[in-house]
Amino acid sequence: MTPNTDWTGIPHTCSTAKPRYKTVSNAKVVTLDNAYIRGSEIEGASLLADGAVLKPYAGRQRIEVQCLWFGRKPANTWMNITLRSKPVFNDRFTGEVVESVSNGQ
Repeated sequence: MTPNTDWTGIPHTCSTAKPRYKTVSNAKVVTLDNAYIRGSEIEGASLLADGAVLKPYAGRQRIEVQCLWFGRKPANTWMNITLRSKPVFNDRFTGEVVESVSNGQ
């Protein structure tokens, strides 16, 4: 299924949005104790986007992950999360990953 890329009515930031999780097996992930996306804090494992690498942004590191914001995906990339902790990479992770960040919508 192709993710929805229409951001009409979707908030740009939301400090109260919380992550929702899904279970994966044998996946490439990054696990973080402390990260944020569009003003919301997240932690745990996130699926890495194809070709994802750490990139500097505004004095911090960011990485592209397969995560939706209020059920939406940016048109040309996946979401970029900003790291506040050391990333731990795993090429064969089985468990829960952040699937989407929203406030229940």
